[in-house]
Amino acid sequence: MIKRHFARHRVATVAFGTMLVAATVIVVTLASGPTGGSKSGRPAAQSTLVDTTSTSPAAATTSTAVSSKSQASGGLIAAGASRSECLTPHSDARQSGLAYVQSLVTSFESVTNTTVTCLSTYLMGTTTWSQWIHPWVLSSQPGYAPWVAQNPQNRQLVLAMNLIPDKLANVKNPLRWEESCAKGAFNSYAKQLGRNLVAAGLANSVLRLGPEMNGVWESDFIGTAQNEQRLWAKCFANEATSFRQVAGEHFLMDWNPNACVGDYPYANFYPGNKYVDIVGLDLYDVGCNTPYTSLSFSQLTSEPSGLSHFEAFAASKRKPMSLPEWGLSSIPTGDDPAYINGIGTLFTKGNWAFETYFDQTGPNMKALPLSSNTPLSLVAFQKWFGSGPK
Repeated sequence: MIKRHFARHRVATVAFGTMLVAATVIVVTLASGPTGGSKSGRPAAQSTLVDTTSTSPAAATTSTAVSSKSQASGGLIAAGASRSECLTPHSDARQSGLAYVQSLVTSFESVTNTTVTCLSTYLMGTTTWSQWIHPWVLSSQPGYAPWVAQNPQNRQLVLAMNLIPDKLANVKNPLRWEESCAKGAFNSYAKQLGRNLVAAGLANSVLRLGPEMNGVWESDFIGTAQNEQRLWAKCFANEATSFRQVAGEHFLMDWNPNACVGDYPYANFYPGNKYVDIVGLDLYDVGCNTPYTSLSFSQLTSEPSGLSHFEAFAASKRKPMSLPEWGLSSIPTGDDPAYINGIGTLFTKGNWAFETYFDQTGPNMKALPLSSNTPLSLVAFQKWFGSGPK
């Protein structure tokens, strides 16, 4: 959920009513891809189950001809170039309910001239398996499930969840839980959570399963050794399979590392195309090696484990991409329209399923929301992602 200097600050949970929530994200969808599906009803994918396919990076960025900006047509995120636009909004942990959720949506729409059709949030911070299979989002009190229920054909959730509850975490020796998970010991929990999501009307959710797994701040950190990372990938595959065995599900699995953290080869912990619908990368406008130096968008994306490297990996797997988290940072650049323009250019032309702009801030966070305090970036964002005239 965090990149470098965000890392240790965003994992603290906050109270949302009587439940614990790691963070709250609003997702804004401006365009949708094909809605025809597979046997399971999953949105049609532009991918293959063959992991060894060799494709140039261009395949990930030139898949479908589109206009230079998204059109507000609604619809659900698909495992293809649906190019849905997403947001993490300003929110107050002391407030909840459908009316409050709608007020967040309306506020963002007003500022950015966008149309919100999807909410995303975090299910991190659970301590036990009981909490893991009964996350706060299933309740009607926070307002997320009721918001989706108002228009389920055009609204959905993007849910970030660790592979395990925190009580099993051991970032120095993940083998203690990875070996059990790889043998299928946790499959029943994933299946039960899937059933609970379907029963709550959330069968179309995008699941960011084990997000930012290459970061030591996550309870399900992949580990530093290759054998640990391969067991992590098997764990992902087992849980993804269990989610998909649930009657009535239409989940999409998003495999989502963090940019330039750990420098571990993606191949070591990629579970395989059979278990992944979308590949996502979290990327803020902060350099990997020089976090206090402003970089051009070209410099940022060409870093060793940056966006260009990730695009090439996605193309080799023939998978659509996502940016589950991206946004401005107060350090080192602040108002940075070049970064917004760079993301907008790539996003409107490439094989992107969705992106989530991180519009949140707080006492320990250096992220910048789009507002009158970032006037140049706001204009650039409206240009690329707004639904009004260009």
